[in-house]
Amino acid sequence: MKIIITGPKCSGKSTIGAEAAKRLEIPFYETDGIIEELYSREHNDKLNFYEICEKLGEAAFREYEKRAVKEAAELDWCIISVGGSTLMDSDSRRLLRDDSVIVLLKADLDILWERLKNRGSSIYFSRPSPEDYFRDVANKKIEAIEPFADVTIDVSDDKDNPGKFISAVTDYFAVLSKSPNTQGQVIRSTTFGESHGDAVGVVLDGLKPGIEFSAEDIQSELDRRRPGQSSVSTPRSEKDKVRILSGVFEGKTTGTPIAMIIENKDQDSTKYDIIKHLFRPGHADFTFWKKYGIRDHKGGGRSSGRETAGRVASGATAKKILSERGVKITASSAEIGGVKSSSYNENDIEANPVRCADKDAAEKMQQAIMDALKNGDSLGGIVELRISGAPAGLGDPVFGKLDARLAGALFSLGAVKGLEFGDGFEAARSLGSEFNDQMKDNDFQTNHAGGVLGGISTGQDILIRLAVKPTPSISRQQETVDIEGRSEKIKIEGRHDPCIVPRIIPVVESMAALVLLDCWEIQQRLRSDI
Repeated sequence: MKIIITGPKCSGKSTIGAEAAKRLEIPFYETDGIIEELYSREHNDKLNFYEICEKLGEAAFREYEKRAVKEAAELDWCIISVGGSTLMDSDSRRLLRDDSVIVLLKADLDILWERLKNRGSSIYFSRPSPEDYFRDVANKKIEAIEPFADVTIDVSDDKDNPGKFISAVTDYFAVLSKSPNTQGQVIRSTTFGESHGDAVGVVLDGLKPGIEFSAEDIQSELDRRRPGQSSVSTPRSEKDKVRILSGVFEGKTTGTPIAMIIENKDQDSTKYDIIKHLFRPGHADFTFWKKYGIRDHKGGGRSSGRETAGRVASGATAKKILSERGVKITASSAEIGGVKSSSYNENDIEANPVRCADKDAAEKMQQAIMDALKNGDSLGGIVELRISGAPAGLGDPVFGKLDARLAGALFSLGAVKGLEFGDGFEAARSLGSEFNDQMKDNDFQTNHAGGVLGGISTGQDILIRLAVKPTPSISRQQETVDIEGRSEKIKIEGRHDPCIVPRIIPVVESMAALVLLDCWEIQQRLRSDI
C-alpha cells in the first residue's frame, strides 16, 4: 500500500508529503525526482525536471515520466508526490491507482496564485497571460483527478497541513478496514460466496483457543436452515454439509481464524439465463446493477439468502458458547399471512414446519402458505425473538448500543423490513406512566422496553419482533424493465420458498448470538466480573 499525494501547482505536495512521511517514519518519493535520477543515470548529467523537459521536448519528457510512474508503482508503504498532469494520463493513473490511496490537495486558486508569485521563477510567467494560464491548468487538473481521488484535503490555510493529511488518510484507512462483509469487533464473522457459485462459507475470527468446536454442533443449526426440508420451503435440495478448513485442532479452537465452507450441490442456473437481462421485482438486481455496473444474475448471487448459510455456521458457535454461559436464544413464527399465534409453547416450535410456538396457529399458517403457492404467490410474516439469560451491562453508548447493533445485524438480512424491541411502536401510543418499567425489590416489574435501556442490556429477557417480507420470486407475471430501461413482462420460474419465515428463524438466532457474544467479549475487557 502506498499513498499518492497530488494537486495543482503550489498546493504543497512536496512539503506536506515530506513532512507527513517524516512523522509517519516512512519513505517519501517524488516522481519528478525519479525522472531526474533516470536521466542522470542515462546521460551522466544532473538536470532538474524543468531543464530535462526543456532539453528533450514535451514528448520525450513524457516518456521519462511514464517510466518514472512504472518505478513508483513498484514501491510499497511510502508517500509519493505526483504532478497533477501525470495523473491526467490514463495509463499512469491505472498504474498508480493499484494498491494505493490517492490524496488530492485543493486550495482557493487566489491563494495558490499568490504562493506562485511569491515563489518567483516559473514557466507560468513566460506565458502571455500567466495568471489565466495558471488558473486554467489548475482547474483542469482538479476536474480530472477529483473523481477518482480517495481523499480530498483543503490546504487553503497553512495550519499544520501535514497533520491534516495524516488525519484524513488515517480516517480513510479506518473506514476501509470496516468491510461490509464482516460483522463484529472482537468476534468477527466474514461471509463469502454466491447462490450459484461453487460454495458459500464464513471465516470466524476472534475466538479464544481451547474452545470445544465440532462440525456436528454447526451441522445441527445448518440443518434447520437448509432448503428442501419441508413442503413450505424451496424444493432445492442442498445437504449443506459444513467442512472446517482451519482454526481447529483435535476438536478445539486454536485461536486462529476458523474457515468453514458449505458447497453448493444442487444449483440450477438454466431458469435464470432466460431472464438475465431483466430486473426481478422485489430483488436486489436493479440496485446491484446500479451500484456495481455488473451483477451475478444466477440466483441473485451475493444478495441471495443462500449467503446466510455462512452466518448460521458462525452463529452456531456463538450460540453454543452463550448457552454455556446461561443464555438462551429462541426465535419463532409469530405471524404468517395474517394468521397470528395466540399462545407460546417453546416445545412446539420445532415440531411443525412453520416453526410456530402455537400448534393450532401453525396448521393455519401452513395452509395459508400452500394456498399462496397454489396461486403463484408468496407470504411474509413476523418472527419473534426471545433472548433470556443475558446479563445486565452489554452494549456501549452511544454508537455501540446493544439494540442498535442487534438491529443492524438483523436488518442485514435481506428479507427483514421492520423491527421493534419490547412494545415497539405501541410505545408511541403509550403514556410515560404506562411504558416506564418501574422497579421494586431490586427487580423490574414490567418489560415494555424489551430488555434494553440506554442501549445497554437490563438483565431481563430481550424481546424483538421482525417483519419479514414475502419472498419476491413468484410465478405470477409481473412488470419490470431490462438493463436498457425498456418495459418488459417477467414470470419467474425455478425453485423458491413460498414463505421465507420458517427458514429465516435459525438465521435470526445466529445473528443475535454473534452480536451478543461480541458485546460480551467487549464488556469483559471493561469489567471482567460480567
